[in-house]
Amino acid sequence: MDLTTRVIEGSGLSIPIFDGAHNNGKGRYLLEPEIIKNSLLEQMFKPEELQSLLLVKIDNRSPDANHLRTRNFADGTSRRLTFSSGNSYYFADDELRTKIRCLFATEPDTACRYGSLLVSNCYKGSDTLENLRVKIVDFNDLEYAHYKTGDCHGKISPQLARQLGGEQNCPFQFRFAWRKQWAEGNEENCPRVSFLSKGTLLPNARLTDAESYDIIMDRSSIKGIKKARLDELVPCGDYEFPQAAMGNRGNARATSYDNSWQFTIWYSEDAVRQDLKQPTEEKARVLADLQQNPLALARYIVQEYDKEQQRRQERSEEEVEDLDGNANSQVQESRWISLLRSDKYGQLVETPKFRKFATDYVAGRWRDLAIKSGYSHSSGMAMPSDDLPRGTVCVPHLPEGDVVLTRYPIVNSDNIRLYRNSHDSELKKTRNVIWINPRDAEEYHQADFDGDQLMVSPASKLPNIVKETLRAGEPGRFEAVKQRPKLAYSEVATDGGLKYQNLAQIAATANQNKVGLVATNIGRVRSSMPGEGENVERFERRQRKLLNRLFQALQVEVDSPKSAERLEDIMVSRPINVEIVDGSLC
Repeated sequence: MDLTTRVIEGSGLSIPIFDGAHNNGKGRYLLEPEIIKNSLLEQMFKPEELQSLLLVKIDNRSPDANHLRTRNFADGTSRRLTFSSGNSYYFADDELRTKIRCLFATEPDTACRYGSLLVSNCYKGSDTLENLRVKIVDFNDLEYAHYKTGDCHGKISPQLARQLGGEQNCPFQFRFAWRKQWAEGNEENCPRVSFLSKGTLLPNARLTDAESYDIIMDRSSIKGIKKARLDELVPCGDYEFPQAAMGNRGNARATSYDNSWQFTIWYSEDAVRQDLKQPTEEKARVLADLQQNPLALARYIVQEYDKEQQRRQERSEEEVEDLDGNANSQVQESRWISLLRSDKYGQLVETPKFRKFATDYVAGRWRDLAIKSGYSHSSGMAMPSDDLPRGTVCVPHLPEGDVVLTRYPIVNSDNIRLYRNSHDSELKKTRNVIWINPRDAEEYHQADFDGDQLMVSPASKLPNIVKETLRAGEPGRFEAVKQRPKLAYSEVATDGGLKYQNLAQIAATANQNKVGLVATNIGRVRSSMPGEGENVERFERRQRKLLNRLFQALQVEVDSPKSAERLEDIMVSRPINVEIVDGSLC
């Protein structure tokens, strides 16, 4: 059986797929390969080196590490798990596995925590670059303050940015790979170890070209190297890369975001009704008209699907999916999109199956209006500026004045803050971004600068909600929620030794989280009311105490793709049990 991974000109990598969960783990081979476009992996290796690569899929609802065991496959080749990306697990023979695993030599579990960087679709293009001049700095070190980097943020030569599909005065999300084998006898000027890196880069000729650098890379962007060994293995300084693989995952965009119940539950019914009624009624009228015109509805469904796919491309990999979404309905919708695109004369709209699909689709949109409202927030890619006073942001695409700013997932009302939008003469030249003081970003929004998207709305559009929103700098209503230090899976210990004994166990766990469960419980507890005759003060104390614990749990689960810590680890002594009876907290 031919299980060869191939590089298809103009299409990318074509990788055979094996269903490792089928028939109680005996498995089966799927007919259609996975196509991965514009990846670092394709740039890093010759086509013949990648031939043994195989994609294994297992049940993502209940992943079994045994289904990721080493196997002898139908082509006679023994393959082992090499890295993972979400619910995709990549196997390779020993030769290729050894080459890839060099990227994760000092922290092996990062092959699961950051394996996605190898196969990310760099939508704007990827390339193999030669003779790069790179300055590696540390934003925490005042010696490098004038480079104006930040947590996972750096600068790039405008010419190199254009080569990678970048745009003028616009940052982009980058992916970068270095293999120490590329040093070619020039070891003195090259990093001593292989690594991957990710984050954002802003074109800036003054900081790059004028100082003879192609890239100013902040060391926080480097992944696959244990932090404690960065000073030893990649000290700050000037480097020459004879060769490197690099990609542009997406240029910054001022994307529109649907409102969510995560936002509205923190405001009074009157404020929500007064500010969100008009946009909701407008969308309701459009939806009602579409129900009367099946052909127009079919076109609308296709257009909305295309918009959502574009939004997904523009979002970072770490961004939490819409907690109101339904995976099964999304799969069914994608099947119908293919049919509707081919239906040039509108014949499908008269069929009973389309009428059933359209009825369900419209019902879902009415549900969305009821839960989310019809309001949409603007957004921008977060950019760091220590020059901005705390409480002030620069959002060039919105008018100056007060703005309401937050980031999904919203932990609580302390994450929604009022800022003054001021158009700084230099910062306003950058497009599709939100410049923010890094301390505000961390304290109020648990954000860094690797592509995080901040949601923003002019205060004038939400006048009643603004009255109930804390201004940045005001004391919070709840206990502070902070990002916790990332915990490596390879370091989690139990009384019996290490919790995870091999990469398969780590991979099966890494993509599992309870973000939706915890967020839903926050909504339920927040919306609960005291029972008849119940002591109101006692109820509110219990409610606040439970909410504070849930907030901490949500931050842990949001961080779970990059950290081994889980809800159970921080709640082991006091498990969270939430039960709501007739709206009352039990």
